[in-house]
Parts: sequence; structure tokens; C-alpha cells
Amino acid sequence: MFGPFLTGTILFLALWGTIFMAILGGLFYNQSVGLFENLPKETKTMAGNDWKTRMNNFDSQYQQNAYNCWIACGVYIGIAVIFSLRACCLIKR
Repeated sequence: MFGPFLTGTILFLALWGTIFMAILGGLFYNQSVGLFENLPKETKTMAGNDWKTRMNNFDSQYQQNAYNCWIACGVYIGIAVIFSLRACCLIKR
């Protein structure tokens, strides 16, 4: 099914994706200014609100993006576990 090269490649990508998404989620959680452009765009009705309401909206968008990154990190961990087991099976063969 999957040879040793493909298993190693997918395992490497899964581990790299885990690290990357965990760091990116932490940056969104800390509301990094550099990631402001990656937030969803404001609607026209939201742009007309007062500043305090807009700030609360930005805070919730940062939090949602952080949670989405951590969910993706969990998926990458699952893939890494599956392909680690596959690598163990290939080594024992």
C-alpha cells in the first residue's frame, strides 16, 4: 500500500504541520498584529459600529482562528500517529 519512502515523507509533513499549526495557533491566540490581514473581512454593517464593538469582533475572530489552527494541529497529530504505526509495520517486515 504505502512504501517506506512515501510513509516517511507523509510522516515528516505531518510532524512539520503539527509544529507549524501549533505555533500559528499560539500567535493567533496572542493576537499577533502581523496576522491581522488573515482575519475574515468586516461586513459593511460591522464597519459602521462603534470601536468597542469592533474590537470585540476582532478578539472573537482571533480566538476562532486560533481554535481552527489547533483543530488542524490535532488532525496532523492523528495522521502522524497513523503513519508512525505504518512505519513500525514496515520496519518489522
